[in-house]
Amino acid sequence: MVVKQPDTPVKRERNEEHIPFIDGEGSYRKTLPTPPAPHPSQRWSDSLPPNERVFYHQTLSSARRAAHFVNHGHIPVDSLDITLAARYNHSDDLFLGKNDVVLQDETLGKRTFRRLRNTRDLVPEKIIPLKHPLLVGGLREKASPNSVKLMNTGPHTPLTNPGYSRQSGDGNFFNY
Repeated sequence: MVVKQPDTPVKRERNEEHIPFIDGEGSYRKTLPTPPAPHPSQRWSDSLPPNERVFYHQTLSSARRAAHFVNHGHIPVDSLDITLAARYNHSDDLFLGKNDVVLQDETLGKRTFRRLRNTRDLVPEKIIPLKHPLLVGGLREKASPNSVKLMNTGPHTPLTNPGYSRQSGDGNFFNY
């Protein structure tokens, strides 16, 4: 299992698949059409004619506008939503230009829910430092199966072997 480190940045590489990776923006109620399985040494689009390649390949825009795509509600609806989501702070910024007032996080290079390019995330693997302590699991000592201490515990359980002690009431041996 690959565990994401909190301080390591996520690298992105070009998505070669036919469906873009937009899981952070929404989900599909129904699966999109998939091309037939290619030979393992070929890409998905190598053996398809051009019209089928265009049919199966989804761009970011076409995947977002698909009838079965449901967004998570972060997508702005009108210009007011875009203006409210801008990085401009009226208290801190003074005499900015007209374009600085509407700058979005995506334009400034900050990570948002929306993908601007058809990429997929490459999560780095957990790095184990050298000279780390070796963790060995299991039992530290093996208990003897003949020990009386392994029996079911209760208020009247003796801590001696059977036959070597008698019951206080009638003098009979303990039978366990």
